[in-house]
Amino acid sequence: MLPFITAYDPLGGSTGSIDPLGAMQTYGSLADLLLPGVTTITTRSRYLSMLCAAIANAEKYRTMLSGASGLAQRRKAVEPFERLWALACVTAQAAGHAGAADGLRGISYAKTSFQNFAASGKNVTCDFRLLKYQSRTGAVGTYWTSMVGGQLVDPNSGKLSAEGVELAEQFPELPLESRDLTRIADPEHARRVSLLQDDFAAWSEECHLKAAGPDERRQLSEVLTADDRREYVSQAIRRMPDGVPANWDTISLSRLGESLEAHPQAKAMGLPIVIDAIVVTEQFHEAMLGFFETLLWWGTHNASKSIGDLATETDFCKMSDRCRATAQRLREFRDRCERPEVRDAIEGLLGFAYQIDRCRSELELITAVMDRHHQVQSGKVDGGTPKRDWITWNDSSLLRPSPRFQRNERPMIAGGIRLTHPYRLEPFVYMLRETGVLAGNA
Repeated sequence: MLPFITAYDPLGGSTGSIDPLGAMQTYGSLADLLLPGVTTITTRSRYLSMLCAAIANAEKYRTMLSGASGLAQRRKAVEPFERLWALACVTAQAAGHAGAADGLRGISYAKTSFQNFAASGKNVTCDFRLLKYQSRTGAVGTYWTSMVGGQLVDPNSGKLSAEGVELAEQFPELPLESRDLTRIADPEHARRVSLLQDDFAAWSEECHLKAAGPDERRQLSEVLTADDRREYVSQAIRRMPDGVPANWDTISLSRLGESLEAHPQAKAMGLPIVIDAIVVTEQFHEAMLGFFETLLWWGTHNASKSIGDLATETDFCKMSDRCRATAQRLREFRDRCERPEVRDAIEGLLGFAYQIDRCRSELELITAVMDRHHQVQSGKVDGGTPKRDWITWNDSSLLRPSPRFQRNERPMIAGGIRLTHPYRLEPFVYMLRETGVLAGNA
């Protein structure tokens, strides 16, 4: 499985959510059918090697418990190792290695610690904070699912498999004596470990995010394409006649779908249909977001006016027609789709599409969208309470949104080209290039 497979995706977080109309579940389901489990935040393959190396060190120098207790031990044992490694990546970047710390989790913390150690001239330690909640948003929290899915660790105990041991051997060992390697594997004693700055700098030259050698990259590329869906997508990307797009949109996605259509196994797996589902879903969601953003704009500048004034505007009526047309296309796609997993994936937005398709006036459409937004917001919890609506109304006029949600520019009518969600293709392409699966610089 991919090094950036994880159960955590920031786009789905409650605080600061950018999902006012409840499309996140559909987005995640479709993205998992295309690139199973890939997220937008984990983009560097060498995290996987580092995790294997940290666990290998812990297994060598500590006696681990069995089952879930051993799993917790191994996951926790990674943290001191990760802090030193993050500091090493920043050290290598400061020494002129471009990309040595790009995509590093907790880079701000690591940079601050690097500056402190450099200024003091003292030995390097792992006694500093890396992220506010390292266990949840650091390497383990972000990449653990890839370790399990790639069969690099046992899912129940976290013990390295033969493949995990092999990958760990590709990662440079910390320049420490056995006693300190034992300590670094134990969070209770790791802070007592220190390294001379020169020794640490030498290690950083070999262990940073861009320093993987040919054999390690080969192993990581095998992990990257181990899943059939990702393998077929990677092959289809390589076959795209116009090359890899710099920015993905519905046009480039359709081209990817054509490339997948020419691959018998990908076609049998239904990947071209997944692409079709993404395109029709995105076009509906883009139209609805534009409609909702227009309500925010109207409430910002015309809160005292009747909503009926907006409902009779020519451009607003065109936007409403676009919403109904894309809703109808999504319904029609669902009705003719023969892949149950794809039908299930779009189910979360389908009810909304049915509701929009039934609206016979702009006022009915406004009511449907406002009701949908309220329903979505009431299902989100922030600090133990449901999140507030971005905008409210009194059935005759929209109330002025709070400054955070105000819109000064009127949205344009959706063109059906833009993607409202990234679908994880850009990080996937980056990883393909980074490991040599796809030509080009990473």
